[in-house]
Amino acid sequence: MLKKGLMLLSGLCSLVLTSCAGAQHNISEYILEMGYKEDMRILQITDTHLGDKDDLEKHFKFMDITIKESNPDLIVVTGDLFTFASRTTAKRFFKFLDSYGVKWTVTYGNHDEQCYFSVDWMTGLLNNYGSNCIFKDIQDDDVQGNANFAINLKKDGKVFEQLIVMDSNRYYYGDYFGYDCFKQNQIDWYSNLVDYTKEQNGGVTVPSLLFYHIPLPEINDAYDKAKAGENGAHFVYEGQKNEKACPPDYDFHFFDKIVEKGSTTGMYFGHDHVNDFIANYKGIDFAYGIKATDRIYYKEDMMGGRTIVLKNDHSVSYENHYHTYEEVK
Repeated sequence: MLKKGLMLLSGLCSLVLTSCAGAQHNISEYILEMGYKEDMRILQITDTHLGDKDDLEKHFKFMDITIKESNPDLIVVTGDLFTFASRTTAKRFFKFLDSYGVKWTVTYGNHDEQCYFSVDWMTGLLNNYGSNCIFKDIQDDDVQGNANFAINLKKDGKVFEQLIVMDSNRYYYGDYFGYDCFKQNQIDWYSNLVDYTKEQNGGVTVPSLLFYHIPLPEINDAYDKAKAGENGAHFVYEGQKNEKACPPDYDFHFFDKIVEKGSTTGMYFGHDHVNDFIANYKGIDFAYGIKATDRIYYKEDMMGGRTIVLKNDHSVSYENHYHTYEEVK
């Protein structure tokens, strides 16, 4: 849904978000909490693309292998959950995720509007899901998209790390047709969130990990410079690059803001199904997820998921889970 501009009203003390119409939301309203545990395991799955004509039980059995192998503390699905799905299919997938008894959350991809329900309906469902779902979007705010929120990982009463979930939006229908991008009001929201969390942490920036769907345009620089070993860029996991990266054709320089704020150390996304590399560029991991199903297009040896292991010193390690559908026949 298209939303209006964003402006900061009162400085860091109140950090109020407002619109031209006067609606106000404190940045604190966008923050959820869960406990941090040592070597916390965050499983990223992506691009499930489930639809009404699919054998859902087959896909669930396939994803079950990865989820059990990961043994996660949190599951994050980074977009393109559905394509041509009904409400029944959506509810079945969320029930499947909820059945593991661990926290789970999602953000949206460009295909999630191509369903027999609106993204607004899905957002309302997730906002009120309860149980193990940890999701929040303020639907009457002035921040573009339907999934912009943060999960504070608490340790000893303080914020240890912040997981930031954002909606990279869907399609752009302006002077060209293509993938959409993060809007300026989202970048402002991100900046305000990092500043607010820093203020609440006694003036010390809290490290964060960022989850979304469509890669930023700098994905190409990250790969090329890592390949050449330029300016300290390097592969954390060289993996495979089997297709041209498909970021939006324009952007509002979100990556520049991310570097400026000095909080985010890793960015996790999907979208390009047969890329799975992780390139560190300007000190930040650009990490493609591993496609979770064989829907739409895929490679047989590139399906499963990835576990991000968050350690006590804020470093991360990665465990890749690759499986084939032969395992569920």
